[in-house]
Amino acid sequence: MSTIIDGPKNRHKEWHEGVTMAIYINLSLLAVLLVIPENSEQSHVQLVVFILATTLALLLAHQVAFRLSSKFVNRGATHHNLSRLLLAQGAGAATAAALASVPVLFFGVDGLWLSEGLLLAFVCSIGFIASRSGGASILRAIGYVAFLIVVVTAIIVFKIIAK
Repeated sequence: MSTIIDGPKNRHKEWHEGVTMAIYINLSLLAVLLVIPENSEQSHVQLVVFILATTLALLLAHQVAFRLSSKFVNRGATHHNLSRLLLAQGAGAATAAALASVPVLFFGVDGLWLSEGLLLAFVCSIGFIASRSGGASILRAIGYVAFLIVVVTAIIVFKIIAK
């Protein structure tokens, strides 16, 4: 018999799951978009379908992992608002999908640069806000964002080289 975990931090947990998913999908889509050849002969519609399918696959994989790990860590207990947490994750993924697909929808392959820029800008914005909300000065927050850009770039370069 499974029990239900509930508590006053449910809204915070939902927000956390949504933002985490948005960042995760943003970084994943950024890595995926960077390996699409610039001379790709795919139509803008094919690219958008590719982006949306990739987002959906990542979301579904994460949700399966989330459900399994939640049950494992909580010894079979179910979070009271599991459906709301999964919905928050879906909203985060939808945000990333929109940032990645809208420029491609309007500009085709040429929109990939804008998509990549928007995805990185989103992650950097969250990094800046997180740093500032933790009490960091503006200069330190900018340094944190610069560090994020270096780390994300290194991850992307590693993925490209590994491929």
